[in-house]
Amino acid sequence: MTVDQWKKKLQEDGFGELWVHKDPANHTYEEHSHPVDTTHVVLKGEMMVSVVGKAHVVHEGERLDIEKNTPHTATIGSKGCTFLIGARM
Repeated sequence: MTVDQWKKKLQEDGFGELWVHKDPANHTYEEHSHPVDTTHVVLKGEMMVSVVGKAHVVHEGERLDIEKNTPHTATIGSKGCTFLIGARM
């Protein structure tokens, strides 16, 4: 799907705030959580996300939803990653 198609789909799923974010290779996010449901769609590259101790590799074209207040960590792949983030308020 294109970025616009993803945005439309995420809006239909209730994610009202959407933005594209890019991280450099091997960037890490320490354990954290968000007060809202979030979704991450990888547009280029990949990221490894650990949600409550369960590891997920999210590749190009894949989506990972994380429920509000759920602890998680992330590590960006070796080529960096561009991803679409959605927040459901």
